[in-house]
Amino acid sequence: MRCWIALHTSITTEPGQAVWDEATVQQAVASIALGLSPQVAQVDEAVLVDVTGSLRLFGGLARLMQLLEQRITLFFESNRALALIERAQGATSLIALGRLRHAASQPGQARTRVAALPMDTLSAARSHLGVLERIGCRNWDDVLRLPRDGVARRFGAELLEALDRARGSVPDSYDWLVLPEHFEEKLELNALVTHGPALMAGAGRLLAHLQAWLLGRQSGICALKLVWHLDRRRDVPPTGEMEVRTAQPAQDLRHVTRLVAEHLAQQKLPAPVHSLSLYSLVTEKLADAAAATGSLLMEERRQGDSAVELIERLSARLGDAQVQAWQPAADHRPEQMQRWVNARSAIQSIAGGARAIRAKDQKGLKHQAAGETCTEALYPTWLLPEPLRLATSGNSPVWQGKLVRLVGPQRLEAAEWLRADGDAARSAGVCDKPWALRDYFVYRSRQGDLLWIYSERLVAAPQSAQQRAWYLHGFFA
Repeated sequence: MRCWIALHTSITTEPGQAVWDEATVQQAVASIALGLSPQVAQVDEAVLVDVTGSLRLFGGLARLMQLLEQRITLFFESNRALALIERAQGATSLIALGRLRHAASQPGQARTRVAALPMDTLSAARSHLGVLERIGCRNWDDVLRLPRDGVARRFGAELLEALDRARGSVPDSYDWLVLPEHFEEKLELNALVTHGPALMAGAGRLLAHLQAWLLGRQSGICALKLVWHLDRRRDVPPTGEMEVRTAQPAQDLRHVTRLVAEHLAQQKLPAPVHSLSLYSLVTEKLADAAAATGSLLMEERRQGDSAVELIERLSARLGDAQVQAWQPAADHRPEQMQRWVNARSAIQSIAGGARAIRAKDQKGLKHQAAGETCTEALYPTWLLPEPLRLATSGNSPVWQGKLVRLVGPQRLEAAEWLRADGDAARSAGVCDKPWALRDYFVYRSRQGDLLWIYSERLVAAPQSAQQRAWYLHGFFA
C-alpha cells in the first residue's frame, strides 16, 4: 500500500531579517524532503512526498514524519526563522492533500475519513463548488454516488480523473523535483549597495537556498563563489567575485556564512552593486559522515567550532600570511625538515588527501596511511634557532652539569647545514664551508631534561683541524 505525506510550511522571521516568500519556503521544504524520498512534487500550496519506498529505511511512517519535521525546523532555525509545519498523510497524494487543506480550515481534522472530505479540498472541484452545493454534493462521497457519465458531461473529465486518482484507481503523475548537479542562483537586490559588508544581507539569502540544495543532495560544500554585479554606468569591470573554501565539507552553513562575512568586510566596491550570484564549485557527498555520527540530525553532531573552523575564520580576518602552520618536508637535514606555510592551505591539502583516501576506500583500492611512514630516527620536539656550542669535559659535552648519554649515535652527512640555499650555493660554486659529519645523541641532564646533541667533524678540513665540537640542537618534551 502506498503512503503519501502532504506538507505546508509557513514561517515568521526575526525583526530585521529578510522575509521569506511562499514560493521560496515551499522550494526549500521540497529540497529538504528529497533527502528522505526521491519522489517529491510541489502542487499548489503544498509539497507532496511519496514515502512508500522510504518507510523501512527510516523506521516507519511516524519516525520518518518526525525526522522530516525536525530537519525542516532545524533548517529554518539556522536561518533565524520559526517554521510552522502542517502535515497530513494518506494512501494517495490527493487524500493527503485533501486532509491537509481540511485540517487548515478545521484544526484537528487531519485524519478525516476520505469519503467525508469537503469538496473544496479537491483542486479539480473548486471551479464547480456553487453547482455542487446546489445539487447537494458536499463531500467526495456525494459525487462518487452520481452517475459517472452525467458527472463527466456536466463537470468535465478532470473532476472524475481527480476522484479516480484520489481512490487509487488511476496512478499519480507529477513532475518530480530534480535538483541540478551544481547550485547556481542569482538574486536582485532591493536597492543599490555601495559597501561590501552590506552585501551580506543578500548573500545570506542565497546561502540559505544553497543549504536547502545541499540537504536535498545529501552533500556538503567545500568551495563556493560569490559574484556581485556592478552598475554598468560606471567605467569599471561588470562584476567582482570571491571564492570561499573550507577544509571540511559543510552542510550547516553557519561557519561558511561567517567566512563570507569576513571576506565581504574587507571588500571595497568600485561601483554600486545591483545583484548577486552564488555558485557551488566543489561539493562532497556526506552519506559516510552521517553514518559515522549514528544520526542524520545536525544537532546530534559535534557542537561548537573546531580548530579547523577557527583557523579558517582567523585567516579570512587577518590574512593568510598572519596565520601559519608547519608542514614536513622531504629533507634529511633537521633544519630543513619542516617549512612554514599559510595554515589555510595546509589544512585544505590535508583534507584533500583524506578525501582521496576515502575515494580509494570506496573503490576497494589499497592505500598506505600517512601514519605508516615512519623512521627509526629520534627527533626532538623543539629545535633551537641556532645550535648552541657546548663546553666539553674530556671528550663529552657539558650543559648545566654532566650529561648521561642515552641513545646514539645517528649519523647525518651534509654541507651548508645552516643555509636553506645550500644546494644552490654549491652548484653556483659559492660554497664556503666544507662537508660535515654530524653524529646525533640523546643525553639526559641532571634536571631530567632530554637533550638532542650532536658532535660535528669537518670532512674537507685539514687533518690537523678535524677535531670534534659539541652542539645543543633541540629538546624533547
